[in-house]
Amino acid sequence: MADRRPLSQTYVKFDAQRKEGTVKFRKDGYMDLRGRFDYSSFSTKALDVFQRFSVLILHDEHGAMVKEVAPPRQ
Repeated sequence: MADRRPLSQTYVKFDAQRKEGTVKFRKDGYMDLRGRFDYSSFSTKALDVFQRFSVLILHDEHGAMVKEVAPPRQ
């Protein structure tokens, strides 16, 4: 999206790569009205075991993309 405004009701799916190399599904859902999605709150507090996240972003009008992001700092 050229104007960089947040897109609400956009589906996101996060897979996480652990530092030893395994990849597992972590979380999915829809962005809120502000275009935000809390990907860092899990049932575990230990985010330091993750090396990176792969994020699928899917919107009905704007299509899909995959991005890789670093885990958030605790």
